[in-house]
Amino acid sequence: MIKRNTSKDQGVQDNIFVNNPFIEEFMDWMNSPRGQLSNEAREEVWCILERMDVDAKNRKIIWDDGQRLSISAAVERIAQEYREFPADLIESHLISFLEMEFAPEHYSQEQLDELDVLTEQWILDYHKRIRAE
Repeated sequence: MIKRNTSKDQGVQDNIFVNNPFIEEFMDWMNSPRGQLSNEAREEVWCILERMDVDAKNRKIIWDDGQRLSISAAVERIAQEYREFPADLIESHLISFLEMEFAPEHYSQEQLDELDVLTEQWILDYHKRIRAE
């Protein structure tokens, strides 16, 4: 038997976003100066990184000029060009790009799966190293 979505059920789904402290805090943050700056930084960082290639095996971001940079060096390079963005925002958005956005169109599913594993370990090791410093 298929259960139909009644208006009562739809109301419950719609109310997930109403009076939800997490959503309200997130929206407040997004509307704050820091949240707006973060959004601007994400747009710029992702725009830059869309032109780059990634060597996940050797843990390098390959720039269009051929430079092969670590995450830290890439953050520094972007921060030099975009001084209005704090390095922590650049780092956060660079890492989220690697985790969520970088996926070459010509990769097979097997290659994408391998890329996910390599990228996840790269980022975990990066965070461990940063915490240890």
